[in-house]
Amino acid sequence: MDRIKLLALFGESSAGKDSIQHWLEHKLKNIHGMVSYTSRPPRDYEKEGREYHFISQEEFEKLIVENKMLEHTCFNNWYYGTYINELETDKINVGVFNPQDIRNLLSHSDTIDILPVWIQAGEKERLLRSLKREANPNCAEICRRFLADQKDFVNIEFEHEVFLNDKQNDDYYGFLNRPKILNFMEGQS
Repeated sequence: MDRIKLLALFGESSAGKDSIQHWLEHKLKNIHGMVSYTSRPPRDYEKEGREYHFISQEEFEKLIVENKMLEHTCFNNWYYGTYINELETDKINVGVFNPQDIRNLLSHSDTIDILPVWIQAGEKERLLRSLKREANPNCAEICRRFLADQKDFVNIEFEHEVFLNDKQNDDYYGFLNRPKILNFMEGQS
């Protein structure tokens, strides 16, 4: 049986994880862009089924109890996670995760080929992206996410690839040209 392939993107707030995922979905035919589930309300710019599937706290807890979540975490009293049925067996699954999600996913390495890729960008670039993302950005929330990132990304102990995404364009061919990523995409993991 072929193993399920998962390209797991992670990185600090506004590093460009979602942009790279969407670019891969539109650029390559063998990509399945995964959409995570959350119990938090959507932000102004978020659309159901694009950034997340927004469900109630009760619905999310039911999925956990029924063992239908591949991984899940609780942050700020909201659940975030990946529904098992989001994985496709005949494509390369690509999703956005936080470091704890990656740790949880790695516990499935007996059935899933996982390549974690840390998307990085400089703080100034990330801050500018955060401010431009919404018409009326919540500066307190942006600061909270940046401070949380300082804690969450201090000790990344699992093996991963790094992609520096500091440019202001949508040309991510450098991403696909990284040897580990290229080998993973071509089935040589």
